[in-house]
Amino acid sequence: MLPKEQEEAERFRPVSELLVALRFLTRLPIPFARTVDPVPIAQAMRGFAPAGALIGAANGLILKGAGQLHLPGLMVAAFTIGFGLFVTGALHEDGLADTADGLLGGSTRERRLEIMRDSRIGSYGASALILALMMKASAYDALLALPLWQVVLILAATGAFSRTMVVDMMWATRAARSDGLSAHAGRPSRPTVLLAIVTGGALAVFAGWDFSPITGFVAIGVAMAITGLMRRQAMRLVGGQTGDICGAVQVLAELGMLASFVASIR
Repeated sequence: MLPKEQEEAERFRPVSELLVALRFLTRLPIPFARTVDPVPIAQAMRGFAPAGALIGAANGLILKGAGQLHLPGLMVAAFTIGFGLFVTGALHEDGLADTADGLLGGSTRERRLEIMRDSRIGSYGASALILALMMKASAYDALLALPLWQVVLILAATGAFSRTMVVDMMWATRAARSDGLSAHAGRPSRPTVLLAIVTGGALAVFAGWDFSPITGFVAIGVAMAITGLMRRQAMRLVGGQTGDICGAVQVLAELGMLASFVASIR
């Protein structure tokens, strides 16, 4: 493809990119095919941050809305988590479970990749899921003490920047195999990564500003540290990233950011 043609193909199309990102990240019926020309998934990753913000904001509205029913906090948190899993189809949680099974249960690169591709869940995967959902429920319970606008903003920020880390992971880390979801999605460009980081990072800083000027930066730092650790382990154990590993990055980065914000509440 000639440079001019490539530039034309990758021109900024925010509506199309957002709609494709929402279709990729959720199980919602997105009628983008009848309204705009779809862009490649690698280009649509510029829309991962705003798509994640919308998903997180919806979770915040559900959390505070269910909190008005005077139910126990953990029950409200569990209901909100269930809503989020329904919207996303547990896309990232499935990746976390498969990653835990593969990286912890396999003894060779080939065996780890084989385990990660297996749809069945093992003890490592089940344990990782239980722990992750318990931590998220505890964080949501703590967030109930905050006003609506702040809860929505925090969950929008964690939803946005954690998905930004997926974009960063796919840009900075080669694919571990030539097939699968990650290879199909393709590698995002440097401008795509930078735009995603700036968008998600700005939202995180804004969300934490009411606590202290550094809260948002701490949350960003935690998410980036988790992503860096996952990148290092992925390269060491399987030689690169997969769709499952990227899903695990999103879940763990989001949990790290939630912990940072909850710690600021205290």
